[in-house]
Amino acid sequence: MSEYYPVNLKIKDKRCVVVGGGKVAERKIKFLLEKGALVTIISPEITSSLEELWREGKINHLPVTYFSSSLKDAFLVIAATDDCITNSHVAKDANKLGILVNVVDSPDESSFIMPAILSRGDLTIAVSTGGRSPALARKIKEDLALIYTDEYADLVNMIAKAREKIKRKYLNFQKRKQIWREIMGKI
Repeated sequence: MSEYYPVNLKIKDKRCVVVGGGKVAERKIKFLLEKGALVTIISPEITSSLEELWREGKINHLPVTYFSSSLKDAFLVIAATDDCITNSHVAKDANKLGILVNVVDSPDESSFIMPAILSRGDLTIAVSTGGRSPALARKIKEDLALIYTDEYADLVNMIAKAREKIKRKYLNFQKRKQIWREIMGKI
């Protein structure tokens, strides 16, 4: 049984630090930016794509090797270097400071793991194997993508509008619950 508690974190306008500047860090940073995070990257070297994001003012870049005080005021930290010793130092420092930390490819050192994520607008489907088989989680996500197509983004928006109308019209929770059962049975 997995020891992980699934949760969606609101990271908009929160300081998130990524240690590492390669392709893995790049993927993590782009996802953080999609969710509105304020991203700081710590790495002497970064990919050309990350350099472009930095020049555009979309991320902060500290072109140095990792040092523990760089985690100050971080909400979340991702250790994504190709050096397991540095990643371990990041994890220990973050844990000491009570900061959420993900060490890429090391669930044991992480306080959270990243599931495989399928997004369709505000619809998010997360698949996790508790860090035991990321490839399987990715495969399941790809299978779900064939079922939950882009139209589901529009469906979420339509249902959200209907939800507000139903909440205003029916004050009784049980009545609303009955209406939603009927609506969902037709989708």
